[in-house]
Amino acid sequence: MIVLEKTSQLNVLSRPNTGLVVDPMDITFEDLTRDTVMIRVKVRNEGEDWSDPAFVRLESAPFGAFVPWRPLTVLPVPALAPGQSRELRVVANRPHPTPLGDFDRVPPMTVLKVLNAAPDEPTPQPGTRVAGLLDLLRRQRASRPANKTPLARGFMLPPDLWGWFGREQPHWAGNINVFVGSRAVERHVAKALRIYSGRTNLAMFVVGGPGQRDAYSFGLEGLAPDWKAALYDTAGAKTLVVGSADNRIHEGKWVEPAGGLMLIMLAVRPPVVCETGKLQVHVTRRSCRKTARVEFDLDPTAQGVGCYVA
Repeated sequence: MIVLEKTSQLNVLSRPNTGLVVDPMDITFEDLTRDTVMIRVKVRNEGEDWSDPAFVRLESAPFGAFVPWRPLTVLPVPALAPGQSRELRVVANRPHPTPLGDFDRVPPMTVLKVLNAAPDEPTPQPGTRVAGLLDLLRRQRASRPANKTPLARGFMLPPDLWGWFGREQPHWAGNINVFVGSRAVERHVAKALRIYSGRTNLAMFVVGGPGQRDAYSFGLEGLAPDWKAALYDTAGAKTLVVGSADNRIHEGKWVEPAGGLMLIMLAVRPPVVCETGKLQVHVTRRSCRKTARVEFDLDPTAQGVGCYVA
């Protein structure tokens, strides 16, 4: 058993490790079973000196951009030599919500009410809640056998949006946020989402949060020349199946959600003969000019029901 010395760990938490770096592409997650998701984070020391032992803090959120984060777990990082990296792993629980109804019959406002009702937990600031972080780490180490990946006990991942419509996907789609000291690195991914060639496919993501007064602009990147795509705001729509010109979001235009939270629909039409496509939606928040990247990994051979075909 590893005994954590309170004084030394407090010093570790308070000292900045300026050389420790996590790249967004170094954050990956994959489903192990129907109920568990493996999260991997690669931490590198790009400094000129050995790094001190440290911690990284993980948060999760529903699939989208600028949505409220919830604490997930804390992972220890050993001392690393200059240029050395270490992959951290944790297994998190995946919930299965009771479906609200069929995709083509659920009003968007019903979905937004469910998301608004989710408990919001403020993001803890670096250097705060130290005792809670240490206690969580102690319980993680005491509860797992040697050489086993820890389980993020006590915190569930947010439900996959498709789960609300009885169209659960084999791969959890969501957001993972990694704090290295005071620096936050995010990744928002829908992995291996099945797409149907020659048809209009609908996928969705969330933007903003309850009560957030702000505006957002959107852009598409990575679209192959023979693919077509458009974004739609579901506000005011009677069902999630949208596609009228009134709902379409034009790239670069600021859109302000009435209640702070938006449910955005991505419509993609690949050619009749298509391979995989990696599409990115860039979402910029006006108040801070920060841009988040929402990634869609589209595959006509992927498992699961995949996108909704309009």
